[in-house]
Amino acid sequence: MNRIFIAIGLIGLIASCSDLKKGEYLKDLESMNTTLDSISIVLKENQIDTLHAVIGAAMQMELRIKNNYYADTIDMELGKKMDAFKRMRKTLPGLGRLSSTIDAGVDEQKKSLVLLRDDIEKGNGDRKKYGEYVEFEQQKVAQLRSLIREYVDGKQSAMTTFNELYPELNAFSMSLLNKPKPKPKK
Repeated sequence: MNRIFIAIGLIGLIASCSDLKKGEYLKDLESMNTTLDSISIVLKENQIDTLHAVIGAAMQMELRIKNNYYADTIDMELGKKMDAFKRMRKTLPGLGRLSSTIDAGVDEQKKSLVLLRDDIEKGNGDRKKYGEYVEFEQQKVAQLRSLIREYVDGKQSAMTTFNELYPELNAFSMSLLNKPKPKPKK
């Protein structure tokens, strides 16, 4: 009789430990969901709504300079500005792709968390591996957190460069349209 009570007690103890971890896992999942919501908000707040327009304006300005600037040498200051501007323009398509990757990653991750939460709540699958599954999902959320930082930093850098250099370079490119083309040397 004593052994039966001890066996029932051990089973109860094991079950209660499992329930304690279940609560921890569910808290971790909730925390990850909150982080994903924050990532979505930051992404929306930092979207470059006019990305295609910015790329188009930059390319048109560069093309005007390329087609209308006739000189044997290039002013060093102008060269540095053009180089910085061109490097910035080349990062813009990557920022657009990164934005899409983050957005899709957040959606995919939210779905994974819902499925894992469902499994944990219902006790489906290998209960011993719940900790590993939660940790794996935490790593994926951490990767999205890293990507959003990269995106925000890249966007701020690109837009700062664009806003600083575009007005001056665009005015210069427009002024080139009014200059006569040099006659070819014989």
